[in-house]
Amino acid sequence: MASRLHTFGHLLRHRPHFRRLYLASVISMLGDWLSYVAVSVVTLRHGGGALAVGLIMAAHTLPVALLSPVAGPLADRIDRRKLLVMVDVGAALITLGMWLAARGQHVGWLQVLLLLRVGVSGISMTAGSAALPSLVEPAELKDANALNGLTWSVLFAAGTALGGFLAAWLGAGEAILLDSFTFLVSAGIILGLPRLEPPPAEEARPRPGFKDLAVAWRHARGQGTTPVSPDLLPALLAKTPVAILTAACWVSLHMVADARSAALAAATVASGLGVMHATRAIGTGVGPLVPRHWLPAEANIAAPLAFVGAAAFLLSGAPWIFLVGLFLWGAGTGHNWVASTATLQVKSPGHLIGRMSALDFLFSTLAQAVVAVGAGLLIDATGVAEAGGWLGVGLAFALWVPLMALQTRRRRVEVA
Repeated sequence: MASRLHTFGHLLRHRPHFRRLYLASVISMLGDWLSYVAVSVVTLRHGGGALAVGLIMAAHTLPVALLSPVAGPLADRIDRRKLLVMVDVGAALITLGMWLAARGQHVGWLQVLLLLRVGVSGISMTAGSAALPSLVEPAELKDANALNGLTWSVLFAAGTALGGFLAAWLGAGEAILLDSFTFLVSAGIILGLPRLEPPPAEEARPRPGFKDLAVAWRHARGQGTTPVSPDLLPALLAKTPVAILTAACWVSLHMVADARSAALAAATVASGLGVMHATRAIGTGVGPLVPRHWLPAEANIAAPLAFVGAAAFLLSGAPWIFLVGLFLWGAGTGHNWVASTATLQVKSPGHLIGRMSALDFLFSTLAQAVVAVGAGLLIDATGVAEAGGWLGVGLAFALWVPLMALQTRRRRVEVA
């Protein structure tokens, strides 16, 4: 643990451009988590039952999938610094609109604006992932992604807990308003980066659309003319089973909030949600830091840890058991995210990283959106708050088994 922290410190001291991008993401993410609980609280108060909660998850994920055909080619076509700044400014304006909608308790408009905000933020995720290999050495990519993952979890823990208390104390709208200002600060920091032009490619410059995403997909499957690592396709698909699990259990988590908040002796449902989200978030930061001899670096190895944690949360009403379950669910998710992202960045050609990242987000976020809505419908139909979570566990495991078989088969072929 101490050696990893030393490595993170070395990265931040000796990679000033990475440090700038990292600082911008810290400020932006903290604002996002401040409004995360606030949007859920507004919807639960004024928007309905489990389906409404499932639609919140869909609103946080589906736009990323829908804009992947735009985000990937753009990140491989134009200056990634310029793209990051434009996206932050646009997100600030949209979030300001979300604040106005929350103040007026217009849940429908809040959902629409959230869709737009998440969509443009998805472009930022793709561009940031594509820019990272230009800011650190290839051998440093796993550590850079682990630092990002740890920071994401710490900010998720702090931001959701703080957001829950702010929503209970000041009101949901104020937390959302703070989020809008963080995007502007992030844009100002990114302006200090050098130009981040994509490397040249033999093919024509990519244009927004599925056609150029298909180029990356064919490369990952080994259908091109250049050699491909056997780890590339499994890494590209690795986030999807865990994303399915997370989406369904996320809906169940919100629907059992009343009972679990009472077990935690939380003052309000909002503060109880903040504690539960924070516990899972801490796990996502610890997961990538687990010693390699305990949990190998492969992304797919960590999925069962998330399955076990989610099952413990769904089965038990005892506070210490379901909190441990939330932690393990987060740990498996965090390890999976960092390992798959780093593998994609190392194994993908430079001119395809943007489109590979876009495909990665397309598969995982589309699955999340669909499963979250399905989980909400199932809970409303059965009246069982945990039913959605069990749906996610079953679907995720059913997808994880053939993905492990694919990874094993591809490695055997390479050795042979």
